[in-house]
Amino acid sequence: MLQSIEDLKGITQLIQEVEAQRGALAEKIQGRKSAGDDLLDDFDLLDAQLSKAAADVAQARSAEDVEALKERYGDLAILKQLGSLFAREEAKQAQKRALTQVQSIYDSMTAQQEANTAQLELWHEEIKQTLAEVDPDLGAQSGVYERFAALLSQEAAVLSEELRTSLLNANWDTAQFSVADTAASGHLRDLSSRLYHLWELQLPKPDPNRIWNFECIGNNFKIKFIYHFNNQAVQEPQSVEMYFKFLDKYLDQNLFKCVDIFQDPSSSMTQELVHQQFINHILNPIREKVSSTLLKNPETSSDQDLKTLIALISQVFIIDNALIKKHLYHGHGLIAMIPKTILDTWHQFEIEASTSQFLKIMKSPLNKSGADFCKLLRNLYAYFEPFFHIDFDELMDYKIKITNRIFMGLPNRYRENLLAVKDDQATAYADEAQFEQTLWKLNNLELIMSLLKDLETKLIFIQITNYVNIATSSTYDTVLSDVLGSYEDTVIAVKDSVVHRIKKMLNLSLRNYFKLNEWALISSEPQQCSAELIAPLSLSNRLIGTMDSFDLKPHTILSVKNEVLNIIIHYMLDYVINLNKFSQMGFAQLQLDYNALKESLNFPHASIPQNAEEGALLETLKVLELRYKKSQDSKQFLSKSYIDRREFSAFRDYLQIKYSTDSELANAMYRLI
Repeated sequence: MLQSIEDLKGITQLIQEVEAQRGALAEKIQGRKSAGDDLLDDFDLLDAQLSKAAADVAQARSAEDVEALKERYGDLAILKQLGSLFAREEAKQAQKRALTQVQSIYDSMTAQQEANTAQLELWHEEIKQTLAEVDPDLGAQSGVYERFAALLSQEAAVLSEELRTSLLNANWDTAQFSVADTAASGHLRDLSSRLYHLWELQLPKPDPNRIWNFECIGNNFKIKFIYHFNNQAVQEPQSVEMYFKFLDKYLDQNLFKCVDIFQDPSSSMTQELVHQQFINHILNPIREKVSSTLLKNPETSSDQDLKTLIALISQVFIIDNALIKKHLYHGHGLIAMIPKTILDTWHQFEIEASTSQFLKIMKSPLNKSGADFCKLLRNLYAYFEPFFHIDFDELMDYKIKITNRIFMGLPNRYRENLLAVKDDQATAYADEAQFEQTLWKLNNLELIMSLLKDLETKLIFIQITNYVNIATSSTYDTVLSDVLGSYEDTVIAVKDSVVHRIKKMLNLSLRNYFKLNEWALISSEPQQCSAELIAPLSLSNRLIGTMDSFDLKPHTILSVKNEVLNIIIHYMLDYVINLNKFSQMGFAQLQLDYNALKESLNFPHASIPQNAEEGALLETLKVLELRYKKSQDSKQFLSKSYIDRREFSAFRDYLQIKYSTDSELANAMYRLI
C-alpha cells in the first residue's frame, strides 16, 4: 500500500510484483483443478471395479467359486465369511446324505431276520464309512449299532453252539484227542477262526474281555471246574490254591495243545493270541468263584473275614506271579478284579503287620535283634516278591508305598533305635562288656547294610528307581541310596567308637608299662616280654579275639586293627622311646615288647611294615640301633651340623629310609649325638 508521494516512484515495480503473485496463484488454482479432475476419474474407476466385484461375489455358488474370487481379489474378509458359510453348508449336505445312507442301511438290516457272514461284512464296512461322516452328537449310531449287533450275535450264536458242541464231542482237552488228526483239528480250527472273525466285526469295536471263540474253547475247562468245585465256598486261602493247582495242571496238559490246534496263519489267530487268550478265558470261572469273598467290605467284616481276605489277596499275587513265570501269561490275572478299596485295606494291614513284627524284634537284645531283623526283611521280600513281579499299572503306587514304609522305613528305624542304645545304659557293665555291645552294633549295621545292597540289585527296586527318577526328574542310583548312605556313615562312626574303646582300655592297662624307666640298666638278653606287658597283652588278645569272633567285614576288621596298631605305635614313641634311654639289651627288650603287642592284634596277613605308621617306627628303631653297631660309615651322618641341614638323601639311601619324615629322622638322629 502507498504511504506517501515518494512511493509513486516505485509503482511500476509494485505492479510487476502483484502481477507475478497473481500469475503464481492462477497456476496453483489450475493445478488443483487438474488434480481434482484426476481424483474424480479414479473414483469413477474404483466404483466400477467395486460394482464388478460385488456382482461376482453375488454370483458365487460354491466353495470353489470363492477360491477363484480369492485368486482375483485377494483374501477379503467377505470372501472368508462366504467360504466358511459354503463349507458349513456342504458339511450339512454331506451329513444329510450320510444320514440318508444310514437310514437306508438300517432299513436294509431291519428288513432281514438273519444275515450271513458276507452280508455282515458288507454292512460292517458301509456302517463304518457312513458313520464317519455323521456328527456323533446326533445319536444316529445307536440304532444302527444295535440292529447290526443283533444280527451279528444271531449268526455268532449259531456258530458258537456248533463250536462248543464240537469241542465237547471231540474231547479236545483229553488224551483221547490227537493234534495229529488233521481232519478233526482242521474242523475245530475252521470253526474257531470263523467265530473269531465274526467277533472282529463288532461295532464300534470288539469287546476284548469276551472273545467269542475263546469262550467256547474255555467251556470244557469251565464244565470241569464247576464239577469239581461247585459246592465249595471260598472260606480259606487254600481254596484259591486248590483252584490254581487244578488250573496249573490243566494248562500243563493243554496250553500248547490249544496253540497247535487253533493258531491259524490265514486269520488273526496267531500263536501269541491263542496262548494269552486261552489262559485269560479259562481264568473266568476262578474269577467268579473268588469274587464274592474279595468284594466283601472289610469295614463291616469280622477280624476272621479280614484275615481271610488278606490271605486270599496274597494267594492271588502268588497265582498271578506263577502264571507269569511258568505259563508266560502277560494279561490281567486275578489281581485285575480287586478294587482299590480292597488293595488299600490289604496295604494297610501288611504295613501294620510288618511294623508289629519289627517292634517285637526291637525288644530283643543286640546279639539277637540284628539277625532277626535281617531274617524279617528277607521273609518280607520273599512274601512280597509275587506282588512285586506283577506288571499291573495300578499296583505301582502300592509298590512304592511298601518299599518306602518297609524296605526303607524299617531299616531307618532300626538304625535310629540302635544308636539310641546309649552307653550309659551299660554302666553296670565292665568296659569289655561295653566294647562287646559296640561290636554288636557294628555287626548288626553291617549285616543289614549287606542285605540292603543285595536288595538294591533286585529287578523290582531297579524298576521302582527308574519310575521314581522319571516321575520326579531325579537321578537316584537306587531308591535305597539314602538308607544305604545313612548306614555307611553310621558304620564309620560305630567303627571309630570300637577303636576308641580299645584305645581307652589299652591306655589304662599300659600305665604301669609306661612307668618303666630302667631300660638303660637291662644287661641280659630278653627271653620274653616285660612283666608289665603281660596284662596289656592278655587284654589285647581278649579284645581282638572278641572282635574276630564277630562276622564283621574283613576290611572293617583290618581297618580297626590298623588303627589300634597306630595307637600302639604312638604310645611306644611318646611314652617309652622318647622318654627313655636304652642299653643294647634294653633296646632289644623294647623291640620284643613291640612285636608282642603287634602279634596280639592277629593280623590276617602280617607284613613288615603293616602300614606307613609302622614303617616310620621301624625306621626310627633302625636309626637308634646305630648306637650299638659302631659302624664307621654311619659317623658321617651323626653330627649336629649334618642333622641341622635337613638334607638326608644320602642317609636315606644308607639305611633305605622311605617312610619317615625329615623331622622324625632328625629327632631320632639327635638322640645319637
